[in-house]
Amino acid sequence: MNVLPTTAGPGVAEQAEALADVACELHDVAITSASWSAAAVEDAVEAMETTALALAVAHPDAAAAMLAIGQQLAQLRARLALPPSEHSAAGCEGADHEEQPDVPPMPRILDTVAFDSFA
Repeated sequence: MNVLPTTAGPGVAEQAEALADVACELHDVAITSASWSAAAVEDAVEAMETTALALAVAHPDAAAAMLAIGQQLAQLRARLALPPSEHSAAGCEGADHEEQPDVPPMPRILDTVAFDSFA
């Protein structure tokens, strides 16, 4: 089992904590679909893509999970007619950039999950 270190690199813990705080604040103010604009959604997706790229180096298991998240975010961009990402889902693959198997379409979680249960 590859265990995560107990001490983060310089600035990593502080930035991760700040990211978590801001994500919670965004969740608190973006309570309905009317709260969002196309630009705001694009910015939020961009932040998630960038975070996935950063987290992918944390652990070998994280790299695989973040690749899947990057692919899901690319599908979300397409569904919402957002411009393509500046980040490639391949950015999580590592230096070899091997072909990845096709990922099934993203499930419609908004139809099946009550977000109030996460509060």
